Amino acid sequence: MTTEKMTTRTEKTEQAYRKRAAQLANAAAKKAKRPVSPTELAQSMIERRRELSPSSFRQNRAAITFMMNETALNQPDLDPQTRAMIALLKDVESVDRPDDGAPRTSAQKQKRLDDDLDRISHFALATTSPNASTLVDCLTVGSLTGARLVEWPTAKFRPSSDPDYAWELTLVNGKAGNGRAHGETRVLRWEWLPEELVAQTKAWIFAAREAAANGAYETLISTLESLMRRVTKQLFPKRLRRPTLSSARHAATARWKMNYAVTARTAEDRELGLAIVAALLGHATDETATKHYARAGEADGRFPTPTPDPAEVARVRKRYSTAPSKKRDSLKP
Repeated sequence: MTTEKMTTRTEKTEQAYRKRAAQLANAAAKKAKRPVSPTELAQSMIERRRELSPSSFRQNRAAITFMMNETALNQPDLDPQTRAMIALLKDVESVDRPDDGAPRTSAQKQKRLDDDLDRISHFALATTSPNASTLVDCLTVGSLTGARLVEWPTAKFRPSSDPDYAWELTLVNGKAGNGRAHGETRVLRWEWLPEELVAQTKAWIFAAREAAANGAYETLISTLESLMRRVTKQLFPKRLRRPTLSSARHAATARWKMNYAVTARTAEDRELGLAIVAALLGHATDETATKHYARAGEADGRFPTPTPDPAEVARVRKRYSTAPSKKRDSLKP
């Protein structure tokens, strides 16, 4: 059973959790002017977490998690949806506040795209959509590889031909025909990948290739985009701009910038780091990766960082070095 902590609760604690969960449910029902489901209750608490102190958020989360576990046991037909929401609650952090009640600087920053994509994945799997697992694979593998959607039907994923790496992905650059790519293809290599990511990568490529072979790849993408819109509208009702399928590529870019460029100690190392990011993205120069893509984000160990082919990095650096000096000087992190 999923719980806040693997501890033995007393009957008094469980009764307190039931009472608190009932209070939260009644308050949510009063606000909505109708009864709310456990999933709606959990989601409303996540949306309100910035209004609560960290301790209040954790107490409310523990009460709702306990209530949802009991619901799953008593109503097995709700188990998949309930388990997904419990996992989502567990992943969401409280917002630390100083004594004056104002959010700390770090808490004011927008949550990383990786966090959003985790929440979207959990929520999608809690729906009854037959495309939920495919959407999760698409987002997860996109976050790992930074590939464009158009590049998947022809992608080749296999054990690496380079003995220093375990896996490699070859992609036909989506914008090679208009001079914006460093070459016709690009290769990403990983020293290691967890088995789950290997399986998801293979599954998504298979789905993309099969749909393309049947002339239905655009339909598949449209279906996933529709599901993505429905999920994100429920998850982030107050946002003016919500994540899309392409947000996975942006999430990968942000992590790679942090790993290769932001941590660089010298201007030369930073220039090399930006060229590496551009090579991984398939760009001809590092200008696009620098100016037009996601800001550098925190490196995340869930997605191992790939290494590009050295020859592709060299092509990017050559294009960059021959660019007009005014354009080079305009590059910003």
